[in-house]
Amino acid sequence: MNRKVLIVDDDPAMLRLLEKYVTENGFDVLQATNGQDALELVLAEAPPIVITDWMMPEMDGVELCRALRQHEGVRFVYIIIVTAHSEIDRVAEAFEAGVDDFITKPLRRPELVARLRAGGHIARLEDDLVTRTCEIHRLNAEMVLANEKLETANERLKRMATTDELTGLLNRRELMNRLKGMWASKERYGTIFSCIMLDIDFFKKFNDTYGHAAGDAVLRATAGVLQANVRTTDLVCRIGGEEFLVLCPSVRAKEAGVCAEHLRTAVEAHDYAYDGISLRVAVSLGVAEWDADMTKSDELLRKADDALYLSKQSGRNRVTIAGEVTLAAAR
Repeated sequence: MNRKVLIVDDDPAMLRLLEKYVTENGFDVLQATNGQDALELVLAEAPPIVITDWMMPEMDGVELCRALRQHEGVRFVYIIIVTAHSEIDRVAEAFEAGVDDFITKPLRRPELVARLRAGGHIARLEDDLVTRTCEIHRLNAEMVLANEKLETANERLKRMATTDELTGLLNRRELMNRLKGMWASKERYGTIFSCIMLDIDFFKKFNDTYGHAAGDAVLRATAGVLQANVRTTDLVCRIGGEEFLVLCPSVRAKEAGVCAEHLRTAVEAHDYAYDGISLRVAVSLGVAEWDADMTKSDELLRKADDALYLSKQSGRNRVTIAGEVTLAAAR
C-alpha cells in the first residue's frame, strides 16, 4: 500500500505536530499550507490519506474535500478533517462534503493514531478493491479476446470444412448436407427442386498445354462465372475435379434447364485470360428434377449425371434435361 499521508494546515506549529504523530506511525508525510497546493499534491503524489484543517485561507478544508471528490483525476482518498467545531450541523456539513472522519481540537495523539490507522485500513481495502477490479477487467478483456479468437478459429474451421479451398464454393460434403436438408423438406412439405450437373469440356488440355496453374485459374474463373449467373437461392458447389453442381430449390426441370443454358452461354462468352493468353472454355450440363419415384438423393444426382453424360456423348457444350431431347449449343 502507498504509505503517503498529506497534512494540510496554515499553522506551522500544527503542521509540525501532525508530522511528528504521523511519521511515528510509519507513514511518509507530504505537507501543504493551503487547499490549492494540497489539491495539486494529491494529483501529483496520489496519497491515500489526507489530514486537513478546516479553517484555511483561499480554500478551506471542506472546499478541498469537495474539490477532491469532484475531480475525475483523483482516486479514492480517505479524508480526515481537523476542526474546533463540534456542533452537529457543522459536522454534518463536513460529512456531506465527503469527509470520512474528523478530529476535534485540541489534538490528542491517541485519537489521531486510532483514526489514522482506521483510515489506513480502509485505504488498503479500497486499494485491494481497485486492484481486484482491474484484474477482473483484465481477465474479462482477455476472455473476450480469447472468445473472439476462438470464434474466428471456429469460423475458419467451418469454412475449411464446408468450402472448396481452390474456388471458395461449397464442397461435396456440404453439398450432401444441404441436399439432405432439401430432401427432408421435400418429404415433409412436398417442395420441388432440381439440380444441374456440369463438367468443363476437355479440361485436361488446359493442364497438359499450359500447366496445372492454368487449370486452377480456369476452375476459379468458372466458379466465379457460375456464382454470378445463378439466383441468390441457388447453391453452387464444386463436387470434384472439373465437375460442379447447382442445386435449384423450388423449380422444375424445365426452368432449371433455362438456367443451365444461361450458365452454358455465360461460360462460353467469358474471356479466360491466363498469363497473357486468352483461353476459351465450354461446359456440358445435365439437368434432373426430383420425382416421386426417387427414394434417396443419390438417385437425383445419378439422373443428373446420366443427363450430363448424354450432353458429352452428343458433342459437348450443350444442355440435356433428363428424359428430354439434348439441347445443342447454338452455332
